[in-house]
Amino acid sequence: MDHRTFFITNIATVVIFAVSVTVLAWHNRRVAGMRYFAAALVLLLIKLVLQAISSGDRSSYTDLPANELYLISITIQFMGVYWFAVRKPTRFLWLWVAVAVLLCAYTVMFFLHVPYIGNVLNIPFVAICLGTAWIAARCRREGYRRISRVTAAVVFAQGCVAGYRAVITNLYYVHPWATNMAQQDPHWMYSLAAAGFLAECMAMCYIWLLVCELHGELAEQALTDPLTGAMNWRALESAAERETARSCRHGFPLSMIVIDIDHFKQLNDAHGHAAGDLVLKALVRIAKSMLRTQDILARTGGEEFVILLPDTTVQSGTAIAERIRKAVEELVIEYEGKAIRSEISAGVAQFEAAQGYECLMRRADAAMYKAKEQGRNRVLPSAAIA
Repeated sequence: MDHRTFFITNIATVVIFAVSVTVLAWHNRRVAGMRYFAAALVLLLIKLVLQAISSGDRSSYTDLPANELYLISITIQFMGVYWFAVRKPTRFLWLWVAVAVLLCAYTVMFFLHVPYIGNVLNIPFVAICLGTAWIAARCRREGYRRISRVTAAVVFAQGCVAGYRAVITNLYYVHPWATNMAQQDPHWMYSLAAAGFLAECMAMCYIWLLVCELHGELAEQALTDPLTGAMNWRALESAAERETARSCRHGFPLSMIVIDIDHFKQLNDAHGHAAGDLVLKALVRIAKSMLRTQDILARTGGEEFVILLPDTTVQSGTAIAERIRKAVEELVIEYEGKAIRSEISAGVAQFEAAQGYECLMRRADAAMYKAKEQGRNRVLPSAAIA
């Protein structure tokens, strides 16, 4: 395999991927993981260019930064995979301190002509690859399982190839400034080609991860009310089907709260629709703060909301609705120098397997309308109107 032909081909491919991922990262700036991937590819491209021009006495000035950039690139790749797989805030300060120490040690040892110093970068490189593969393989996020396993396999293979190259280095090229002599070694060149191929596979994984992210956002938007962030009717229907089946199967209680904002039309007429939107958002914010993660809050109409409460009796559901009612009653929203207050009426019902979900909705809705008839700003369980 010709050294220069290999690098020209590899550089051309990485340029395409680097430009593509960078453009995607720019147009999807909220997806922080893509920024890491774009940076990793740009550093990989610089590393390849430095290796391609490496020859003779000039190799010290190219091999040194090329080797260091490769470690930095794989570290940034780890951060990108971590962002997609875990989504937890991590500053990675400890990791970058360790990398900085390794780079300083490698630089000093390189110019002192210390043998076997390739291990200073090779061992951490393999460790980071294996750590990245571990994190990707353990990803359980919905919609990411297939790409996570592919990513884990590719990164693990990167670590294996890096380990093989580390063995070759220790056996035949103990002086890293002399690795340009390895350009005639087929083992060295084929392992280098394998590393390049896997890097390009990872670039395709970057794009696949972004596609999964965008697909998840679209799916969420299809099930979410754009104004308030609550679920929409379609999402409620799906959740209700799941929870009623669970209730029938295991006998767990299931309750529903139907909420309607009192005099909402008059509020819009008096203060404008922007003020009404603030009231809707405030109601959702208050309700979410008082609900559990398994509870479902959905906007089913202009000012009407439904809350589905798994493992909750009508008595507990009534207490939750009452807490939400009091919080809304006490809330004051400042809008254009005016203080806006609002109130809600709510009806609560408990699921009965013999009657079905539609009956549950009708009974909760009837209780809510009865609460309005009795003076509004109150919570009424369905049993009170039986």
